[in-house]
Amino acid sequence: MAAPVDPEVKELNPVDFIQLQQYIEYCSLKVKDVLREFDADGRLAQHRHGERINEEGFRLFLKTYLEVGDLPLDLCQRLFRSFENSQSAQDGSAKEVYLKDVSCYFSLLEDGQPRDKLEFAFKLYDRDGNGVLDSSEVDRIIAQMMHAADYLGWDVSELRPVLKDMMVAIDADSSGTVSLDEWVEGGMNNIPLLVLLGLKMTQKDGQHLWRMKHFNKPVYCGVCQNMLLGLRKQGLCCTSCKYTVHGRCANRSTAPCTRTYVKSKKETGVPAHDWVIGNCDSGKCDKCQKKIKSYQGLSGKHCVWCHTMRHDECVAHEPIECTRGPLRDHVLPPWAIYPVIKERRGEVKNGCPTATEESELNTTPDGQVLQISPVANTHPLLVFVNPKSGGKQGEKVLRKFQYLLNPRQVFNLLNGGPAQGLSFFRNLKDYRILVCGGDGTVGWILDAIDKANLLVRPPVAVLPLGTGNDLARCLRWGGGYDGVDLGRVLKELEGSSPVLMDRWSVQVVTDPDQEEGDP
Repeated sequence: MAAPVDPEVKELNPVDFIQLQQYIEYCSLKVKDVLREFDADGRLAQHRHGERINEEGFRLFLKTYLEVGDLPLDLCQRLFRSFENSQSAQDGSAKEVYLKDVSCYFSLLEDGQPRDKLEFAFKLYDRDGNGVLDSSEVDRIIAQMMHAADYLGWDVSELRPVLKDMMVAIDADSSGTVSLDEWVEGGMNNIPLLVLLGLKMTQKDGQHLWRMKHFNKPVYCGVCQNMLLGLRKQGLCCTSCKYTVHGRCANRSTAPCTRTYVKSKKETGVPAHDWVIGNCDSGKCDKCQKKIKSYQGLSGKHCVWCHTMRHDECVAHEPIECTRGPLRDHVLPPWAIYPVIKERRGEVKNGCPTATEESELNTTPDGQVLQISPVANTHPLLVFVNPKSGGKQGEKVLRKFQYLLNPRQVFNLLNGGPAQGLSFFRNLKDYRILVCGGDGTVGWILDAIDKANLLVRPPVAVLPLGTGNDLARCLRWGGGYDGVDLGRVLKELEGSSPVLMDRWSVQVVTDPDQEEGDP
């Protein structure tokens, strides 16, 4: 029997969104797994009436999907009301919501590849399985995308015209229906939509790593050169180079992102600045030492690798050679990374078997493997980040290091673990590792180093995130990250001294004479 809806329950509020997001971050199930429970032979089938589910079915959907036994009832009620269709409210019928709408909404918020999400949404609304959607079905998918965007804190007035333009372009043959191929192709070429769906790190050099960002000061679009407007000044900002655009301008011709490697070994060892235009307002030019002022438009340039800022006119007087700035000891510059032909499986090189599987992060679009050419008198930093450590801290730390360093030396542990990073750095003889996470994450990395059969055992530093940071305390890195500038952390790491630690292997053997207890 469905729980009664409290008439005093209001619409979803920001606290609800934060609470729901925390639940979603730690759930292990996918929406498609929960949908099976509503099939004819599923344990929740009795709550499904045609294409709809009642409020009790909705509550059980959330409880199953989020894996939370004590989900607040008022939160369930507010969520349910946000999905209620106006028709059932008008005719006084039993309160029900469309299972497809609920499934589409939550699938958009899950981790996963944008292409998979687009295909899932299409198949969810393709009722008769004929491989096409009519305009009303497409409108329902767009409505859920707007719903998800609103949940994620986007200004939906910025997104609505972008999606509208996409829908006009998607129906290429003007048939009034959209095929799966048209839908996926249109979606994959729409940058704001890809960001909404969770765009991941790509292997293609020069492609921006966009994220939605709100600015608290005047910022100008790198494409149309107009100011980002609105109370929250929302725009798309590249994590790697800080190039910023309006959401509506992202699909137009933008300046490419900075390179992360050179095209051949001949180009290695040639340091050069990579300048990004705009949004240096209130900064100081490192050439003439004067303030960079904005005159209602883009102003100044900054180098991605040395992070120096210049007036446009001062850039011409700047030496071409880039020094990599104060973090030169840690940065793995693009002129130290080059592609080679992929070796055959099982081939032995330098006495060590080559990795059988290469990460997408370490390969080029044409299948070549990236290798590192050592930079003299430096200690390149290999960074591993657990983005789920410390709540949102892990994600912020990951983005910040992708900007301060080369994105190709910063690895998200949720994307394949530490093996790909260790394989990438394995031929270097002088490098350091920074682990961003708790004791469990550090133990994971140390175990991986033991098993990797590396040429050298690099020293490992810890940036403690979350709780349970006993090892970080012992090594005097503190009991937790308090938001201090990561550039300062890197400078402290540069001056730190290594200490030797014992690694123990503990085996627990049960006593057969004692009663069997909790394993």
